[in-house]
Amino acid sequence: AMDSARTALRLGAEESWIVYRRSKEEMPARIEEAEHAEEEGVKFAFLTSPTQIFGNEQGWVERMECLRYELGEPDESGRRRPVPISGSEYIMEVDTVVMAIGQGPNPLVPRTT
Repeated sequence: AMDSARTALRLGAEESWIVYRRSKEEMPARIEEAEHAEEEGVKFAFLTSPTQIFGNEQGWVERMECLRYELGEPDESGRRRPVPISGSEYIMEVDTVVMAIGQGPNPLVPRTT
């Protein structure tokens, strides 16, 4: 996610956001990696998760619905579980969405797009 967000800015994106369902402290990235991303202008939406992506009639992405979370009790990993906040949905105007979860490619995405 960090590499994708930083590269988007280097290639001319006006804004680049990382939307993450947990807090900054629980983010699995190295501290310096997140700091460098912030220095380059990447913006973060912590305790937030995308719920829907909307496109226009031509198939271009236009906006993304997000839901805010609060931290609940720890899960099996010991990290506090994100709990959805009812009624906290909001829309982000976007024109591109890069799904970056983990550190490897998701073979499902190419088969379903």
